[in-house]
Amino acid sequence: MKRLLALICLLAWPAAAQDSVSAILEPAQQADIRTAVAGRIADLTTREGESIAPGSPLLSIDGAVQQARVDLARLAAEATGALQRAETAVAQAAALRDRIARAHQRGAAQKWEVTQSQQNVSLAQADLVVAQETQRRAEAQLTLEQATLAEFRVAAPFAATVLEVFAEVGETVDTQTVLMTIGRLDNLIATAFVPLDWVADLSVGDRIPVTLDDGGVVEVTLQFIDPRVDPASRTVRVKLAIANADRALRVGTGLVLNRP
Repeated sequence: MKRLLALICLLAWPAAAQDSVSAILEPAQQADIRTAVAGRIADLTTREGESIAPGSPLLSIDGAVQQARVDLARLAAEATGALQRAETAVAQAAALRDRIARAHQRGAAQKWEVTQSQQNVSLAQADLVVAQETQRRAEAQLTLEQATLAEFRVAAPFAATVLEVFAEVGETVDTQTVLMTIGRLDNLIATAFVPLDWVADLSVGDRIPVTLDDGGVVEVTLQFIDPRVDPASRTVRVKLAIANADRALRVGTGLVLNRP
């Protein structure tokens, strides 16, 4: 009974006010780079610490087999012989039908010959449709094979700095392997969990001074206040943003945010 009363008193006792919280600077945007296809790395076109623009090539997977599929699909797409043959057959059948129709008008051909010649035109036209559909399928297959080949090359999704490279040329990788990590360093963010009673004094857009690990003081911008409260810690998640165009601040630097 005494232990139960002590626990009740402890829960009822007001928690000591928290005057500061800590956070870590991280890239505003960061991504682990993987490949969409498994295979052997043929080329690495970037290095750690290098700045890359959106669309810059990062690496490529050996695509010799897929390139052969593209070449084969291109041959099929550019092969128009069957289509030309079908078009010629339609023209010939139509010309024969017209001659037989004229002969029938002069009494030199039977009605069944007219009917048969028209059926031959219909068959030739159907063969032409089949040839056209085959041609379109071949062109679509070429587009598909080209799109698949493009997956063998990995490009930067956004402007960033290469933070770490884990792969090597000649290494065989799968689609789950993280090949490199990239991140934007010109803008940093920090995620902090502030006591609920701080929130009333905070607004998105506030400029807030924070203290860095080395004792320096910089201003950050309050970018986001989570509308939810963590029920266990009674804290609210906030995001702090800071411009870092000169790269003076390093990712991983700790900062302290004081009670407003």
